[in-house]
Amino acid sequence: MHQKNKERKFPSPPQKRNSMEQKQPAQIHPVIPDTVMGPGLHVTSVSLLGTRKSQQDCLDYRTLSSGQLAAVLCDGMGGLNGGEKASSSACAGFLHECEAAVRHGHFPDLPQIARLLDTRVTNLTDTDGLPLDGGSTLVAALIDYNRFHWLSVGDSRLGLLRNGQLFWLNRLHNYRLELDAALRDGEISQAEYEAELPRGPALLSYLGCGTLKYIDSRQNLSLRPGDILLLCSDGFSDLMKTTELAALLARLNRNMNNLAELLWPCLDQTRSGLDNASAILIRYH
Repeated sequence: MHQKNKERKFPSPPQKRNSMEQKQPAQIHPVIPDTVMGPGLHVTSVSLLGTRKSQQDCLDYRTLSSGQLAAVLCDGMGGLNGGEKASSSACAGFLHECEAAVRHGHFPDLPQIARLLDTRVTNLTDTDGLPLDGGSTLVAALIDYNRFHWLSVGDSRLGLLRNGQLFWLNRLHNYRLELDAALRDGEISQAEYEAELPRGPALLSYLGCGTLKYIDSRQNLSLRPGDILLLCSDGFSDLMKTTELAALLARLNRNMNNLAELLWPCLDQTRSGLDNASAILIRYH
């Protein structure tokens, strides 16, 4: 079960999903066909099962009735099918809340949507009516021609490729975030920091924890021709170094339909412990 303690010191080690499954060949699957989504926008997506037996990442994108493109990616956590159910509920819920807002003439309140989804995931139950005890990260973007808005909870990533460089736009809501702040503010020593650092990946904020400690959101940012927005699970961003990922994305053709072809040679199919890895890519022409 994921870390839910709000104390800075000694969070439990992260357990992002079930214990490691039997090693299986890596596979890459297109999730939604490559498509043009409105003027100047082209979108594609991929999903990698890795060495897991089930896919607990969930992603979707669509054009809202207002004409905006909405894209969302969720990375589930929890025993049995808890993570899969949590991520699919959060993914569908985000798109539903965005569409409901624009149909009423409002711009979606992204932080409030995150709070609603946190409650929704927290209240999920299993087939016996017991608490599901699952959770999910979320990263999402709304794009209107050359302007975009984003939301993130957890440790999934939002990146912007511009002029060959990949910039990560969101923070990771894990224990290391607080460790870094404590070291910077002089609250802990370097030795204390390094002793605690192995616990750094433990999540402190995610959908399903009951009360979101961290929600990051930005509005009205600009896109330039050639920019690529990347929404991905940590399993995808961990496949290679940021500079290597930037180089791979820079080699995409205009329609980005060669993504799987470029990605395949970068995967070590003999490596054990390969996580689910999923991504949505949005290019602005």
